Amino acid sequence: MRKLYFSRNSFAKGARIVRDAHNQSHYLLVGRWGRRQDALSLYAIQGELLAEIKQTTLGLLPKFDLYYNRQNVGSISKTLGFWHEMIYVRKLRWFVIGSLNTESYRIYHGTELVMSMQPVTTTNGEAFELVISDPTTEPLCICIAAILDHWQKPTNRRQQRLPESGYNVTFGESNYTLHPHDKLPQP
Repeated sequence: MRKLYFSRNSFAKGARIVRDAHNQSHYLLVGRWGRRQDALSLYAIQGELLAEIKQTTLGLLPKFDLYYNRQNVGSISKTLGFWHEMIYVRKLRWFVIGSLNTESYRIYHGTELVMSMQPVTTTNGEAFELVISDPTTEPLCICIAAILDHWQKPTNRRQQRLPESGYNVTFGESNYTLHPHDKLPQP
C-alpha cells in the first residue's frame, strides 16, 4: 500500500501535483470543472496521459465518465445523501462509502478495500491522503478522489487562522511566511 497526497486547492489556482510520503512528485492533475464536456487529465510526471475524468451532465446531480488508457472504464454520479454517502462507480463495480462531516472515504470492490481517503495537514498545507492497495489502480483512484474533493461543500473545510508571528503567502506549490520584521516601513 502506497500513500499519496494531493492538495485541496481549487483548479482555478493551477494544476495539482500528486506526491508520495517522501514528497516525490508522481502525477500531475490538470483541467477544469463546471461545464459539460469539461475534463480533468491525470498525467504521469514524465508527461504520459494515464486517466481522464469527463463531465457529461450538469445540474444538481452531475455525472462524470472515467477513462483509463483512453478507454471508458466507468462512470460516477453524485447521489443525494445527508451525512453518509454511498456512491456506485459503474462498470468498475466499486462502492465509495464516506462522510461529508469527516471528509473521509473508502472505496471497495466487493469486500476488498481499494483506497481510503482522508484530509491531513502537510508541509504544503491542507491535502488529502490516499492509501491505495494496488499501484495499477492509482490513476483511477486519484481521479475519483478529485471528484470527491470537488463535491465537498466549502463550509465543510476547516478554517485555518494565520499564525500570529507572520502571514502565510502561497505561490503555487511553495509556501512562504512573511514575518513582521520583513514588512516595508509605511511612509
